[in-house]
This record gives sequence, C-alpha cells and structure tokens, in this order.
Amino acid sequence: MKRIHLAFKSYDPHELLCHAIAAATGLYTAANLSVTLLDSTFVPDDALPDDSFQTACSAALIGYLRGQPHKIVFAACDRPMFWLYARPGIESLAQLQQARVATFPDAAAPSRLLQRFLTDAGVAPGLLPCRDDVARLALVSSASVDAALLGSLYLPHVVRERGLRQLAWLGATLRLPSTGLAVTGELYTREPQLVAQMVGIYQRSMQYVYDRDDTVLRSVLSDAFAVQAHELDQAVATIRECYNERGFSQDSVLHAAIDGVASGMGLPPRPAEDLYEFNTIKSYY
Repeated sequence: MKRIHLAFKSYDPHELLCHAIAAATGLYTAANLSVTLLDSTFVPDDALPDDSFQTACSAALIGYLRGQPHKIVFAACDRPMFWLYARPGIESLAQLQQARVATFPDAAAPSRLLQRFLTDAGVAPGLLPCRDDVARLALVSSASVDAALLGSLYLPHVVRERGLRQLAWLGATLRLPSTGLAVTGELYTREPQLVAQMVGIYQRSMQYVYDRDDTVLRSVLSDAFAVQAHELDQAVATIRECYNERGFSQDSVLHAAIDGVASGMGLPPRPAEDLYEFNTIKSYY
C-alpha cells in the first residue's frame, strides 16, 4: 500500500470534506493508498514530505505567485467558504470603518482575501490577526472586536444562532479555487499516475456531495466534522452552494483569481495555465 500525505491548513469541511468522504467510503483503500493527514499551518512547502498533496489551493496560488512551482489539479470549492460576521449593533459594512475586525494570521490566504474584499467595499477597519475560528468567534461573540472572519468550522446557521449578523460571504464576490488538490511541480512530473489517481478519488467523493441520496454526506458531516443532527439540513445546503460539482473552474475565474490576488500582493500576474491543470478531471466529462 502506497503511503502519501495530505497537508491542510484548517480541519474543516472547506478543506477536508472530499478527503473525509474518500476515507469513509473506502476509496483510498480500494486504490491501495494510505493517506496521512498533516497540519501544514507552520510547515513551509519545501519542508513537506515527498508525495504530499495539499488541500489549501489559495495558499498554493500565493506560493505560485511568489515563484514556487505548484500545480492545482482539482478545485473542490471555488466559492471560498469564509464569512464576515458582526456583533450586535453592527448592521452594515459601512459601520466597520475604523472598527476592529478579527481575521486570520497575516500569512494565511484568507487574510489576503478579506483585505481585498474590504478594499473593494471601501472600508478600512483595523485588522486583528487571530489563530483560529475558535478564537475569532469568541472575540466577536464577547464584543471584544466588532466583527470577525470565520471559516467553515462554524457554518453560518450556527453563528447566526449565537446572535451575530452575517455581513458578507466572501465567496459570493471573490471567486477562486480555494480548496481541492495541489501538488508541487516536481510531484506532478514524477508521479503523474498517482496525481491522476487522487483526482479520480476526489471526483468520486464529489459525487457523494451532490448525490440525491445524501446519506453518506450527512454521515461524514456528522462523524468527521461534528455537525449536529438538527443542523444537517442547513449544513448540506451550505456545502452544496459553496462547493464545485465539476472539480474544475472556468478560465475566466482562473484568470481573475490570479490577477486579483497578484494585485493585492503587489506582484505581477503569472499565466493561469502554468498553475491550473485540469486535464485529468475534465476527462470525466
């Protein structure tokens, strides 16, 4: 059995739903693969083990713009699952001018996405980097900050039940492949069959996400991500709204993603076709 690593930034449905489905349904075992998860939050890309895949495609995009030879081969989600919530008393984005907003650490891709979103919205709050969704939710729930950017550890219906107002869903306006499968250029060249095998597994996992019979999806959301039984209807609806059933994105989305992120980083854009390689997943359609 071949052992590979799957590196992630956040243990949540945004990054790891396809993996969790593959593990639960025996897709890895059937392919003779042993997949070990690896938290790469503080691990440089060049320090990852050989035969490592990455789920954080927006981070791979940033690395690519900095000159790293990444390939994104599957786009599980191209409507990023990040939401901006406000404490009671804040009802619009305009009220965030000079407010305090808890966000992701500066080096994390969602932090850059929020900065771009706020710039486009014409507001300039103070940004407070925080370690994770747990801390950010605690800060905004206690009114220690005025707003917070959260990922999918807490889905929108859960946050709203705590009395917070959803000001924006970043994925509604900022389209880019944010999660899926990314690899180094070296692995892409050295192990094309392995890469294609993982793409095929993720494609089959995606079928469970959109299957009319959502028994597997509900089971995985409950078992792997602790979604409560009474929350499953809303969780399934949110996942299906955000996820990308085909596993690849339109060229216009890819070019806009690179141009927008490059502009925000003060870097020149690079060719989309050198980063995004969807030939394998497109062969299924």
